[in-house]
Amino acid sequence: MRFKNKTNELLRQVMNGEALIITYRGKPVASLTALSENDLEDFVLEHSRKARKKLAEAEADRKAGRVLPLEAYIAGSRSRRRHR
Repeated sequence: MRFKNKTNELLRQVMNGEALIITYRGKPVASLTALSENDLEDFVLEHSRKARKKLAEAEADRKAGRVLPLEAYIAGSRSRRRHR
C-alpha cells in the first residue's frame, strides 16, 4: 500500500491503536504509533538530538558544580528585564 495514497486511512488505524511499520523499497524505515498529548513531552525528549544534547550539557554542569540557586536565577532574570 502506498503511504501517500492512504494517509488518512492509515492515520485512522493508528488513532484506533494499531501500530504500523513504514517501509521503503521493502525495508523498514519508520514506525507510526499513536501519541497522546500526555506522551508528547517524553517523546520529544527521547527522540530529539537537540533536547538530549541540552540535557547532557545541563547534567555535566550540575556534576561540575556549575549551578545557580533558583532565587539567584530569578533575581538576575528580573534585573535583566528591568534594564531592557
